Amino acid sequence: MKFFFLALILSASCFAVQAESSHPVHHLVIVWLKQAGDEAQRQQYIEASKAFAELPGVLSYEVGTPASIKRSRVNGALDESYDLAVASRFESQEAFEAFLKNPDYQKVAQEVLKPLVDRYKIYEFVE
Repeated sequence: MKFFFLALILSASCFAVQAESSHPVHHLVIVWLKQAGDEAQRQQYIEASKAFAELPGVLSYEVGTPASIKRSRVNGALDESYDLAVASRFESQEAFEAFLKNPDYQKVAQEVLKPLVDRYKIYEFVE
């Protein structure tokens, strides 16, 4: 009987891992440029990365600058020190992993974007 429950638990956990990988993946990147606040470099980054939206497996790809939202009080959690934010959504974990290996992505990331960037922070989650 113990073996049956162990097998049931193991098969359920394997299913959960497989099911999770088929859910959409969100990839968020916060970027600080070497030339902080430089509008020309911001636009260069935005224009160079627009084509990523057309790569296989990409459901959405958005790039923008910090929003200047007026608030009634100061919020210590708000960080507007960055230059750009990227919000992208992929069909699945596999689609995102394929995107990262895509030669078109690799070329632009290494030759155009990387030279502009001082540092970045990445956040990813599955729906």
